[in-house]
Amino acid sequence: MIQEKGKIVDIAIIGAGPGGMAAAIEAKLAGIENIIVIDKAPHHNDMIHKFYKKGKRVDKNWMGTTFDFTGNVTFQECTKEEYLKQMDDKLAFAGVLDKVEYNHEIKRVIKGEDGLFSMVFGTDGVAEATETMKARNVILSVGRMGKPNRPNYIFPNELKDVLDFNISKVKNEEHVMVVGGGDTAGEYAYGIVELEELEDCVVTLNYRKPEITRMNRINTEICTRYLDNGKIINKMGVDIDSLEVGENRMIRVNYTDGTCGEYDRAVYALGGTTPKDILVNSGVKTGEWDVPEHNKQTFETNVKGLYTIGDMITDQGSIALAFNHASYAVKDIAAKLK
Repeated sequence: MIQEKGKIVDIAIIGAGPGGMAAAIEAKLAGIENIIVIDKAPHHNDMIHKFYKKGKRVDKNWMGTTFDFTGNVTFQECTKEEYLKQMDDKLAFAGVLDKVEYNHEIKRVIKGEDGLFSMVFGTDGVAEATETMKARNVILSVGRMGKPNRPNYIFPNELKDVLDFNISKVKNEEHVMVVGGGDTAGEYAYGIVELEELEDCVVTLNYRKPEITRMNRINTEICTRYLDNGKIINKMGVDIDSLEVGENRMIRVNYTDGTCGEYDRAVYALGGTTPKDILVNSGVKTGEWDVPEHNKQTFETNVKGLYTIGDMITDQGSIALAFNHASYAVKDIAAKLK
């Protein structure tokens, strides 16, 4: 990290999506200069970069539910490109662009006896390391498209480079199998279909149930349309028995009905819900559907000084709602720092 080692920041914000960026701006407007934002992606609003096709409209509301802005950060509903430009301008105006550290994944935060939080970061296959910089408060604003659970069958070592938990590594012209029946799986599958840079990919959707039952209405409608017109190949209603190296393509998938298929890449979205690991590993208590227990007014968890906002605590994926959560959390932190 380029931030000064040994430094103590007032707020460490984990996640540079809408909630995280709003939290950074709210902090600056509240006079809290000593902050840092950390994200595993190479840019802010990574999900919008990846999963919104060119020209797609970015709305502040969710599934017909209207949310009013209650904080200082707002945006005008617009296209993907215009939204990202608005956020760039807001971040620059607030003077927080140099507060963001990209390409660092935080695995957990540890509150020490001194009351300060240390951040533990690392990536798969790399030993964890503890950042020497510490924070008085932490805001977790990690999206729901985190790494899901692995299935029961073995992932062969020879295939580790083509077995993924998101579509960031998908290349054009690949045959891709998406595994899962929830919203994340649906968004991955039709996301590949709709992205211009992946227009020559062949996408197969696999799920153990024969019909879509776990996606929201919009995702169900989009996936059903693409399954019906053949833009997504239907391999639902059957489980995967095993994986092995293929003959014509990298992955050979053996299904429980005796059939098989070969693919260049497999993307797993089995349970793309609240990223529970970082919560549990950080000492946060979780309740039904792994939602972290938190104060409904301040968004502080059972760990004093540790806050959760946005998709981590709600399935209503509204940008306005994430902005509002950020406002309430920062307001509480600002009052305690006085």
